[in-house]
Amino acid sequence: QTVCDAFADSKLVDVDLSDNAIGQQGIGACKTVLDKISLERLALCNNGLSKETMAQVADILTNDKDGSCIAANLTKIHFYNNMSGDGGCKEFARILEKSTKLVDIRFSSTRASKDGSDIVISALDASMEEGRNPNIEKLDLCDNNFSNKASRDALFRALGTTKSLAYLNLCDCELEDDGVKRICHALFESDSALEHLDFSGNGIEKQGAKHIADYIRDSGGNLKVLHLEDNEFTSKGAQSIAAAFHGSEDGHSIEVIKMNTCLMGAIGARALIDAFGPEGKDLPNLKKIFLNGNSFDEAVLGELEAAFGDRLGALDDNDSDGDADDDLSEDEDEEDEQSEGPVDDAVDDLADAMGKSLVV
Repeated sequence: QTVCDAFADSKLVDVDLSDNAIGQQGIGACKTVLDKISLERLALCNNGLSKETMAQVADILTNDKDGSCIAANLTKIHFYNNMSGDGGCKEFARILEKSTKLVDIRFSSTRASKDGSDIVISALDASMEEGRNPNIEKLDLCDNNFSNKASRDALFRALGTTKSLAYLNLCDCELEDDGVKRICHALFESDSALEHLDFSGNGIEKQGAKHIADYIRDSGGNLKVLHLEDNEFTSKGAQSIAAAFHGSEDGHSIEVIKMNTCLMGAIGARALIDAFGPEGKDLPNLKKIFLNGNSFDEAVLGELEAAFGDRLGALDDNDSDGDADDDLSEDEDEEDEQSEGPVDDAVDDLADAMGKSLVV
């Protein structure tokens, strides 16, 4: 409190209280720096915030001050690695309901369940439908749970209306192939030129990888960072994604690719080498590629090292005794095509989602 009180007369714009143990008494002690109408950027990450503490924060940020409130002026709000659970989701939704100018949103790893995640994405969707927060550039919702159809619909609507989104993190969000399919379609239909996309840890298989490949191919080569680690798309999925990087006249703009632990073997590795091209001419901007935790024999390891050089990340968790491709069957592509619904289904799903409001 002594430190915060020293700023009592300051017109603070940016407050970052991350990496401090802040309980209910702590928020009271920090109120001097939080309760400022001048505030534009706030970060409370790794603070151990409980739902009760989140309620205190929401009260401060949404308190009416002559017809306005702090939340209405915020352009950045970060809550990460707290333990507020679904109760904290309700309080964050209160903040979103008052927000109007947010550009940078992070609400991740807060122990949210399906219900809590529904509440958060519903509030974000509603704000954008009402014309608030129209210029979001960075959205990090990692470690929420969007396995419910209702929350997915709200997420797709929100993403479909973005105009300036450059960074999207949906790591560990229980999306699976169907969710990825619809999100990629929403992103393509939006006006955003995405540069950073994280779909790690979403149980993505080969069909999901194909939808990601379609988005890469159709998005104009703007993507710079692609994180897809801890999925299950095998070499078949890697082939689809690698093929999507071909075709840019001046080479794709991709700088970082992460495909650690994706059940990949020699076929996928060689597809990525082919996409890179001789001396990297087809991916001239590539700085790092991460392929650890897959299954490459010594010969393939040598090919990867020769092709990518110091761009290749560590491979200390590689299984060099086997090849994940041994489990691939020749008729998988035919089975995949049979399991894939008509392309128009994706359009119909999005149109249906865009026309409905989520009620929680």
